[in-house]
Amino acid sequence: MTDPLPPSMPPDPETLRPADPADVTDPAAPLFVWAPAPPKPRRSHTKLIIAVITVLIVLGSAGWAASRWPAITASGPASDFAAADPQSPWLPDHVPDSARFPGAWVSMNTALRENDREVFLSYTAGDAQAQLALWWDNTAAIGRETAYIVPVAGQESDEGAFLGAELAFSSRPLRGSGDADAGYRLTQGFGYDITTTGDGDDLRITSFVPWSPMPWDEGPLHVAKRDHIVLYGMADEKELVEATVDVAERGAVLAIETITGLGGSVPMTGFVAGITDDQERMNRWQFGEDVHEGETRIAGYATATNRPYARSDLFESDIAVGDATSGVLVMMGPLSTDQRLSTFTHEFAHGLHYAASPLSSYDDPPVSVYEGFATYIELRTGLLERDWLRDVRLRDLIATQGAEALTDDRFSDEDAWLSYLAAGTYYLFLAENGGDPWKLALDGAATSGRSLVDIVGDPAFSEERWQAWIARR
Repeated sequence: MTDPLPPSMPPDPETLRPADPADVTDPAAPLFVWAPAPPKPRRSHTKLIIAVITVLIVLGSAGWAASRWPAITASGPASDFAAADPQSPWLPDHVPDSARFPGAWVSMNTALRENDREVFLSYTAGDAQAQLALWWDNTAAIGRETAYIVPVAGQESDEGAFLGAELAFSSRPLRGSGDADAGYRLTQGFGYDITTTGDGDDLRITSFVPWSPMPWDEGPLHVAKRDHIVLYGMADEKELVEATVDVAERGAVLAIETITGLGGSVPMTGFVAGITDDQERMNRWQFGEDVHEGETRIAGYATATNRPYARSDLFESDIAVGDATSGVLVMMGPLSTDQRLSTFTHEFAHGLHYAASPLSSYDDPPVSVYEGFATYIELRTGLLERDWLRDVRLRDLIATQGAEALTDDRFSDEDAWLSYLAAGTYYLFLAENGGDPWKLALDGAATSGRSLVDIVGDPAFSEERWQAWIARR
């Protein structure tokens, strides 16, 4: 099935399966599934890799915590404000990274800026050379603009590296938009354990192991492109990529046009997404190597990645830094097969939401803010039938629990799918009665421990009026 529901009526209870509570680990969890047993979650929690993890690791590397100085002037749109970089507090007497770190790091970043693969790889040897050649070729195929590599403390070893790039369609809020990241590039960054030999210009990276593997770390990719999507998969899944790219394009256009139609300022014009029909691959890319077969059943997810924690003269001054989340990636697995368009659209809605409101390590917004908004986008586009609003279980939940149906712990209950749908109906109730669902999505991302009703804070959209509205449907 393309749509998650039958065309004219809610599914029979025997075919409606709640997501497994074990899958609920982040601020946007599996919705419900319309599928035969055994249960399969429709889509995962959105995996926000909160940058505090990177902050702690980076702070552990020698001297890195002090690496704050006036950003060097860059060519292009950042050049006229880089010297007064608001993202980079600095110490006047600080020694730049280019003087503190071995010269090989400077040369590798120069090679990245100049797109010189041969020079970049000349500072690697052994396993690391093959690993970084794979990263270079795969990210180039996806579409890579600026990139950087900086030394950090390792996760499983003493040495590590933080490697990132501005992949296709990366968010870059416009100057004058009022966004804290306006004029900066939001890159997708990831950590690696490394080993090195030598020093200075003679330093060589000899091993390069991802903290959490991504597809481009595991083998050659096949990439397909449309106006609003770059869809990739492993080379042995080329046919899947080609068969799905047009559906992904439709989902991207639906998400962008729908949110733009709500008045949303969308800092992205498309998405980078991966796809696989291998559930083991899907689980590993979502949760890392510690996940064992059968432990998770993830259909799709959106993730906000990391940015460099502090300014460095090793990379351009218009790369966004700090402890907030950064560029967005989306992944589809085999459990999305019968609902690809709706799952793509839902996850792309998440991606636009995260791009418009990056989270810092101190933020802890309610699950209902994210899942409610993405579910509302499905309702608004018709990918999720509004016959759901007549479902007796949903109506009973809202009538008896009200805003309590949207608390975070409800999203890990056995019947969590009802809370996902209930959160979507609150956004719909708001929109159909003159409210602003996009404002709620943004305001909600900047709060914690409050219900959607409290975030709106308007008697016209009270719990009682929402309950009465759903009862009349």
